[in-house]
Amino acid sequence: MASVFGGVEGGGTHSKAVLVARDGRILAETEGPSTNHWLVGVDKCIETINDMVQRAKTEAGLDPNTPLCSLGMSLSGGEQKDAIDKLITQMKELFPNLSQHYFITTDAIGAMATANDRGGVVLISGTGSNCKLVNPDGSHIGCGGWGHMMGDEGSAFWISHLAVKAVFDARDNLVAPPHDVTYVGKAMEDYFQVSDLMGMLPHLYTNFQKSHFAGFCKKLAEGAEAGDALCRYVFTQAGRVLAKHVEAVLPAAEEPLLSGGLGLPILCVGSVWKSWELLKPGFIEVLDKVASSDKFKGRFHGYSLLVLRQSSALGGASLGAQSMGATITMDYAAIAKVFYQHTFNSNQGEFS
Repeated sequence: MASVFGGVEGGGTHSKAVLVARDGRILAETEGPSTNHWLVGVDKCIETINDMVQRAKTEAGLDPNTPLCSLGMSLSGGEQKDAIDKLITQMKELFPNLSQHYFITTDAIGAMATANDRGGVVLISGTGSNCKLVNPDGSHIGCGGWGHMMGDEGSAFWISHLAVKAVFDARDNLVAPPHDVTYVGKAMEDYFQVSDLMGMLPHLYTNFQKSHFAGFCKKLAEGAEAGDALCRYVFTQAGRVLAKHVEAVLPAAEEPLLSGGLGLPILCVGSVWKSWELLKPGFIEVLDKVASSDKFKGRFHGYSLLVLRQSSALGGASLGAQSMGATITMDYAAIAKVFYQHTFNSNQGEFS
C-alpha cells in the first residue's frame, strides 16, 4: 500500500474516519456511532474504529488486510494516558491488519491540528463540551472536558438539563423559573414521550443515554428561534459559560496568539455552534468584560470564530503521521473558515 494515513474523529454521539494520502488528498470517509470509551466502553470503541477504517479501505479500493502507515485518533475522552495505552494495546492485539502505527489525542487537540499549525483556542460544544488553548510552541492548557457529572457546561447536554431542571423546579414550586416553562414542558413531554415528571425518571436514571438526552437541545433551539423566552435564556446562558471557558485559558496565551490580524482564533467545534445567533449575546457579553479588565486591557484586542469545513479526523491523521516522522500536506485555508470576527471598541462583522 502506498503511503496512506488514517484519521478518526471520535465524538460522544457520532464518529468519522478518513484515509489521506501524503499530498493531502482524501481517499475515503466513513461514519459510525460514538467512540468515547468512557461512554461506550473500550471494546465497543475499538470495534467501531476498526469497522469505520476497514470500510474506508474498501471504499478507497485498498486491501483491507494491508495495514495503514499510521492511524491518528482524535477522541473525546482521549486524555488519560493509561486508557490510551490500553486502547492501543487492544487494537494491536485484536486487529493486527488495521495499522502499523497508532496515535491518540483529544478531540480538542485533533480539531486544532485540522485548522492550523499555529495554535489558538478550541471550544467544543456538542454532546459534551471542552476547551483547549494551544500555543504556537505546542504547549497547551485546558478547561472542562470532565463529562456530564462534573462539567460539560455550555454543551447540548448541559442546555437540555438546564431547561428540564427549570421545568422540574417550577412544577415543584422549588425555584421560580426565569421565564414561563409551558413551551419547554410540552416539548420535553413530546420529545421523551412522557406525560408527567415521573415519566422522566427512566430517561434520567435507569435508561439514561447521554446522546439522546442531549438531543433535546435541538428542540430547544427550535423553540428559541420561534421566540420562546426560556429557550432563548438557556442558550444565552450557554453562550456565557462557553465564553468563561475562553476566559479561563486566556492567561496562558502567548503573545503571537493575541496579536495576529484575526485576533485570538477560536475554533468552534460541535453541533451547538449551529445556533451561534442564540449563543452570541451571552458569549459577547463575557468576553467584552474580559477585554476591558485590568488583566487584559490593551492585550486582548479581538477574536475570530472559525469552523471546520473538514472533519477533525484529518487533524488526527496529520498528528498520527507526524508522530512517526511523516508529513501530510494540509491546505488550512480551505479547511477552516471565519464565520464571525469581533474587535473590541469597534464594529464586529459576520462572515459567510
